[in-house]
Amino acid sequence: MRTDHKSVLAKVLTAIVIAVSAFQFGLFPALAASPTVMKDTLSDQTASAAGVTHNLSMTLPGGGITPGTTGTLVITWTGFSAMAGTPAVTCGTGTATSLFSGGNVLTITSGGTACSGTLSVAAFTGTNSASVGSNTVTVVTGVGTGGISGSFAIAIVSADQVAITASIDPSITFNVGTQASGTACAGSFSGNGGTVALGTLTTGAVATSDNGSIANICSRLTTNAGSGATVTVKSLNGALKSGSDQITSGTATLVAGTSGYGICVGSAGTSSETGKDTTTPTSATPVATAPFASTCTNAAHNVGALTTSAQSIWSVPNASQNAYFKMYVKAAISGTVPAHTDYADTLTFVATGTF
Repeated sequence: MRTDHKSVLAKVLTAIVIAVSAFQFGLFPALAASPTVMKDTLSDQTASAAGVTHNLSMTLPGGGITPGTTGTLVITWTGFSAMAGTPAVTCGTGTATSLFSGGNVLTITSGGTACSGTLSVAAFTGTNSASVGSNTVTVVTGVGTGGISGSFAIAIVSADQVAITASIDPSITFNVGTQASGTACAGSFSGNGGTVALGTLTTGAVATSDNGSIANICSRLTTNAGSGATVTVKSLNGALKSGSDQITSGTATLVAGTSGYGICVGSAGTSSETGKDTTTPTSATPVATAPFASTCTNAAHNVGALTTSAQSIWSVPNASQNAYFKMYVKAAISGTVPAHTDYADTLTFVATGTF
């Protein structure tokens, strides 16, 4: 039997033309296009977590969500629940509104013009699926021209938090000692111990540390104690003493010609007297303690009485880095104080943190 190849070819071409025409005039549905860059960012990915915040976004294909038969986009979160309300929708171009139904279905409806480009639905909440693993979210709109269909996944886990723990050891450092007269007391001070030689006392002047060649006393404290720290001072004698003779310590404003001895905390209010490092964290500012907290400088001689018991001289109320205070030792005599070359006292300073 002879085959008519021209007749067969003509039939095939006719079939192709008919098929193309059918698609062209809507006799057969166009294939749906899928959104891209689809994601839903959750504030919590644990199974069955409630009140979880969602931020949904995707890039719509073609003309997007068009008014008419394809004017809605339905997004379904499989296994999710308790989603409700009308979250705000943002389109790359055009407008749209949204509405939840069934606890896990969001319907997005285009406005007067197509919602196209990047679609965003921000800050809506719901309850996560109880199913641990990959959970499907489907995206679909009406069939026909502009139809959209796609899906993506959300991971649900049994736990999404990692506990972090750490500890900080309690710490306190303290320096107290002498330094050359005129040297600023600051957070960088690193001396320890020393001697304040007040020299030969006379009735004509109040002898004071940090004056002429007489050294000054600087103290510096750093601690992470939550309730701060206290610096105390204790005198060996409660006086400048030579054998049985002594210049007794008392709380007073020393004047030339009247016997007295004591210590006070610098009050000039400059960085060379009192303060804390300007580095971070600085935290607590040092505070002088009465009776050592009166006006006290090279020329202001208001001292507190030294005793043989420990007394608070300054403190910080909480943790502090390199808090510091300059302290002045002062003495004066009357004309009847017995002459000796060995009047002396020893001061012991102790810093105690309260953790």
